[in-house]
Amino acid sequence: MARTTDAGYGAEHQKLRRQVARQVKAGTAHCWRCTKPISATEPWDLGHDDHDRTKYNGPEHRHCNRATSTHRELNVVDTSRQW
Repeated sequence: MARTTDAGYGAEHQKLRRQVARQVKAGTAHCWRCTKPISATEPWDLGHDDHDRTKYNGPEHRHCNRATSTHRELNVVDTSRQW
């Protein structure tokens, strides 16, 4: 299995993940994408911004994070019809 560092998630990512893990373990974390609570026993990811992978939006349910190709289209704001 590849280490997180090998996948491009270095020390800063790991530090932030440890901080968020405390919230998940305490039962106070919510998925930034679907807004539902993240159970302390379910898999979760530290979610990146869909358009700028240098930014983190917060914890996400693993299934919410891994389905981002469908969410990217939903997160686009259409400004073509502003009144």
